[in-house]
Amino acid sequence: MQDTNLLTVEGLEQSFGGVMALAGVSFHTPENLIYAIIGPNGAGKTTLFNVLCGFYQPASGSLRFNGQELRGRPPHRIAALGIARTFQNLQLFFNMTVLENVMVGGHLRAKTGLLAAALRLPQVRHEEQQLREWAREALELCELTDHAEHPAGALPYGLMKRVEMARALAAKPRLLLLDEPAAGLNDTETMALRDLIQRIRASGVTVLLVEHHMPLVMSVSDRLLVLDYGSVLAEGTPAEIQANPRVIAAYLGGAVQYAI
Repeated sequence: MQDTNLLTVEGLEQSFGGVMALAGVSFHTPENLIYAIIGPNGAGKTTLFNVLCGFYQPASGSLRFNGQELRGRPPHRIAALGIARTFQNLQLFFNMTVLENVMVGGHLRAKTGLLAAALRLPQVRHEEQQLREWAREALELCELTDHAEHPAGALPYGLMKRVEMARALAAKPRLLLLDEPAAGLNDTETMALRDLIQRIRASGVTVLLVEHHMPLVMSVSDRLLVLDYGSVLAEGTPAEIQANPRVIAAYLGGAVQYAI
């Protein structure tokens, strides 16, 4: 039967020096969903992202994106299929403008080579214009248009996080992986982040979210996957996860209703 999910993970295993970071992880993500992955530190969340992006090659298991197997593909090939990500730590070019930083994200879509770029052939100029348009679209979505010509390093931390998200969006992904985007943000910035994630989903991009900020997770996610010591502890809607006794005992610490 044809797989109708955008992302399907089956039996994923990854270990480091005998320590099992991912132990038979399986889940699927339909298109146009905000799917959160939560769990204690060391549960395997970032390892899962690194495997999905091709930074690690899993010991076993299958990863299919839009029906295509990801296992064995290098990171740039996976990105070209339509998967983009952000990182826990900022990875910006601080001396470049915000617009220039975001344009970098679209360069994987470029088709011209080094020789054409050196000769400044017409197709190169056309591609640069296309990248600039994609970058400005991403800046508008992330409400950064007014900062386009500012040096990225001069922005407040919360806006820098948005620049990194905009750069990922400039690659025109179908799946966006957000690795702890609320880390270091205050309450007002976190509420704005929630709205941004919802706008990203409304634009047609599926979101896979790793986050420790439970009010944000519970208010923005359609479904959640809970990892514990590399294994799947539970999967379900925010209401189901909050009421799950195993999740409460292992992670949430009590039957709490979260709001933001």
